[in-house]
Amino acid sequence: MPYPAIAPKQEESHPTKVLFVLPSLLRGGAEVQTVDLLNALSPAQFEKYLVTFEKGLGQKERINTESVRFTHSQRRSRFDRSPAREIARLIDERQIDVVHCSLQIAMFMGWLAVRYSSRKPKLIVVLHTTLNRNLKNELFDRLLYQWLMHGFDKVICVCHAQEKHWQRKFPFLVGKTQVIYNGVDTEQFDPEVHQQTGRTLRRQLGIPEQAKVICHIAGFRPEKGHAILLDAFEMLAQRNPDAFLLFVGDGVLRPEIEERVRKAYLTNRVHFLGNLADVRPALAASDCSVLPSTAETFSIAMLESLAMRVPVVATQIGGTAEAVVHGRTGLLVPVGEAAAMADALCYMLEQHEERQAMGAAGRNLVMTSFNAANMVNETERMLTEIAAGL
Repeated sequence: MPYPAIAPKQEESHPTKVLFVLPSLLRGGAEVQTVDLLNALSPAQFEKYLVTFEKGLGQKERINTESVRFTHSQRRSRFDRSPAREIARLIDERQIDVVHCSLQIAMFMGWLAVRYSSRKPKLIVVLHTTLNRNLKNELFDRLLYQWLMHGFDKVICVCHAQEKHWQRKFPFLVGKTQVIYNGVDTEQFDPEVHQQTGRTLRRQLGIPEQAKVICHIAGFRPEKGHAILLDAFEMLAQRNPDAFLLFVGDGVLRPEIEERVRKAYLTNRVHFLGNLADVRPALAASDCSVLPSTAETFSIAMLESLAMRVPVVATQIGGTAEAVVHGRTGLLVPVGEAAAMADALCYMLEQHEERQAMGAAGRNLVMTSFNAANMVNETERMLTEIAAGL
C-alpha cells in the first residue's frame, strides 16, 4: 500500500512593506491625502512606514502610530543628503518592497535613497502638480525630475487632465502613468452632521441669518488667486449687500490681502479665519465655495466642499472640470477674469433652487467617484501589483 502523498507546504504570505516619503506634514492637500491614505491602508496587507525631511509637522498627531512607523529626518540645508541615507538605512533594515514618494522633491530623495541602499525596491511617485508656479520649477522638471522618472516603476496622477498634461510634456510617460483620483471621507464630510457648527460659526462672526456666505480654502500663495477673488468680491459686494466672504488659510500674502480689504472698507464682510484643523464648520456656514486658482491640479478643498453639499465656483484649470461640472455641481469661469467670477458668484447666491440642486449633485458625485474608499482600494491594488512585479 503506497504511502499517502504529503501535502505541499504552504508559503506564508507576508504584508507588503511600503515606505512613504513626504517632504513635510504641513496641512496642504498632498500632505493631507498621504496621511489619510497611510492610515487607511490595510495593516494586514501592508507594513507601513513614513519618512519626512522638511520643517512642518502639523499633522503628526493625525498619524495612526499603531500601524504606521514614522521617522522625521530633518534636512539641514538644501544640499543635505542625510535624509536619503536614513531612508536607505530603513530600506535595507526593514526589507522595504515599495518606496512611495509624493511631490517632486520627495521623488528626488526616494530615488537617491534607493541608489544608496543595497536592496532595490520598486519606486512610485505621485504627482500633485500640473502647471508650474514659475520658470524655476519648470526648469527643475525638465532638467532633473523627468530623468528621475525614467527610473520609476509607476507615476501616479490624481486626475485625467493631469495625466494628459504630463504625457504631452514627457511622451516617455505613456504607459508608465496611472490615474488614482484624490478622495475624501464622505462620512466625515456629512453636511447633516455639521449644520449646527455652521450656524454657530455664523453667529460668532456676526453674520446675519439671511446673508449669503462664500468660502475660499487655500494657503495665501500667488497661484491660489486671492487677489483675483477680492477683485471679484468688490464687484459682487456692490450688487449684493448680503454677500460675505470667508478666507480659510494662511501664508505670506495674507497681510497684503488684509490691507486691501481694509482699504476697500470691507472688513465687516470679509473674515480671515486662518489655518483651521477642521474646515467643516466653515463649509457648513457657507452657501458656496470658490476656487479662483491660476494653477491647480485636483483640489482637495474642492472635493471637501462638494462632499458637504456646497457647490463650487472655480476657474477652468487642471482637472477641476472633472468634479466641478458646469451647471451641474458648480460653475466654471475663465482663469484670471474677476468680472466673470463676480457674475458667477452673483448667480450662484441669487439662484437658491439651482444652488441647492448643484450641492446635492456635488455630494452624489463625490460619493460615487471621489470618495476615500475608492482611492484606498485602487492604491492597495496598485501597490500589490507593483510589489509582485505585475
